[in-house]
Amino acid sequence: MSSISALSSSLLFLQPQRPASSNASAGDSLVASINGGSSRAGAASPLTQAQARISEQMFSVTNTDATQMKARLFERVGKEFGIKQDDYNSLSSYGSAIRNALDDLKQKSPSSIAAIEKKLGLDQLGVSLDTVVNAIVDPQGSDGDRLDAALNKKLGEQGRAAPSTRPDEIGLYSR
Repeated sequence: MSSISALSSSLLFLQPQRPASSNASAGDSLVASINGGSSRAGAASPLTQAQARISEQMFSVTNTDATQMKARLFERVGKEFGIKQDDYNSLSSYGSAIRNALDDLKQKSPSSIAAIEKKLGLDQLGVSLDTVVNAIVDPQGSDGDRLDAALNKKLGEQGRAAPSTRPDEIGLYSR
């Protein structure tokens, strides 16, 4: 019996391989991509390409949206005053602590506020430190809307990410 199984294995191995047809159906491509292969040598299926693009958009560190920028800005504002967001139970209490520190700074050294705004890039956004702190305390308020609009405008000017910083389909960074 072992000679029969060896013979059938040999025959299977010796069968001529069918070249991939250039007119392969989309179903063949889908089945091949699901099985981890490719319907054509050297070309990724449309499904695989789409999955790669979706994955890149969702998990790429080069993509930034207004919400991520706002969260980083809130964190940086707190760092300027030596306040950590993790030490507070809510964003509102975190913002209130920053508001108190800002009020103290206004009394002691009002000129340093402009330096902080410049360091944080608020001058480029066209918003004040007061606007950002008010947006931290009340994100749904008018200052929160103003900050969102400024961040979205900045994203529109910069674009979502420079094309040269994105990898191509095989993972190489090119221009």
